[in-house]
Amino acid sequence: MKPAAIRLPLYISLWVFSVLLLCFSSVRLNYTTHLPKGDTLNAGIDFYDPIVAELLVCSILALGFGPFVFELIPLKVSIEHSRVELTALSILWLLWLIGSAVSSTIWPNLAFCSQFEACRILSAMMAFAWLGWLAICGLLVLCIIPLVRKPPPPSSGPQTAEWAASSTFALPMQV
Repeated sequence: MKPAAIRLPLYISLWVFSVLLLCFSSVRLNYTTHLPKGDTLNAGIDFYDPIVAELLVCSILALGFGPFVFELIPLKVSIEHSRVELTALSILWLLWLIGSAVSSTIWPNLAFCSQFEACRILSAMMAFAWLGWLAICGLLVLCIIPLVRKPPPPSSGPQTAEWAASSTFALPMQV
């Protein structure tokens, strides 16, 4: 199976995870910056979680990177395109890893509050952050493979030395 046949579904899944992460991050930011009076979260004082804003930026960057790559996939793969893609995926990988890891550190277990919508939003946000990071990991591996693969051998057509050796002119002269 060609790497492009695997890359396209991974990019589509990354795009879907990015859309969902964008939605959940936006809902979380809207909730925390507009807390209703009497809400027990943060004593009802509006705030925002910086890591949620970072996950929002991650999803926007991944959404912006998706169409760029969709233009590259049908074209011939060149080293320059692979390096640009590898650089962009590496940056996205780092940002998504930071966002996923920090959010999992802040909210390690949300099972105790699963009856509240805010906790379910956080759980879904973290799940799609990790799923997006896994998709980026797969894309990074598929992007690195052509860069480390050995170059193809020269053409297997007849070589000059082989052609000359097989001709009658190459036979020793009889005197």
